[in-house]
Amino acid sequence: MRHPDILTREGAVLLISDVQKKCIKPIYAKEPMINNIKTLVSFAGMVGLPVLITELAPQTYGGTIEEIKKLVPRLEPIKRSRYSCFGNEDLTLRLEAMNSNTLVVAGMETHISICQTVLDALTRGYRVHVVLDATSSRRKVDWRVALEKMRRAGAVVTTMEMVMHEMMERVDAPQFDKFQELVDAVGH
Repeated sequence: MRHPDILTREGAVLLISDVQKKCIKPIYAKEPMINNIKTLVSFAGMVGLPVLITELAPQTYGGTIEEIKKLVPRLEPIKRSRYSCFGNEDLTLRLEAMNSNTLVVAGMETHISICQTVLDALTRGYRVHVVLDATSSRRKVDWRVALEKMRRAGAVVTTMEMVMHEMMERVDAPQFDKFQELVDAVGH
């Protein structure tokens, strides 16, 4: 038997929230965040982990940045006007259709959309893993306080590499060599 905070692929979805063109410029440590999200998307493709992308008022804030969008070109983003991704019935319907019970959350801004989404997900009974190094806000203090708030509420705060290694689980998995290349390519 394993601890419930160890992430598995079963029932999990990678949710990327609001990494949008007109909001990205002032984001704290944006390059590492973007690179880590791209690595998570590549990993998701490798292991068959479903990916969902959300956009807050794309008519105002632009769509998802090209660096991420081009990795999942056929994926239609869930568009919404409320901060919480659960403010749009589309997310709930897609998660139900995927039979999901666990969200792996990345994106921005951590203290606004991410935090409200995570708290709503916890209220709905989802297990939530927030990827610390694949989330950010304009101000570091907001990002840090939001992570603490989500942790206190019951979310697991984790890192990109922890997510990948926990889901990979074993070194004799068929895709382990490709996985190791992906891990080795990550800047330290």
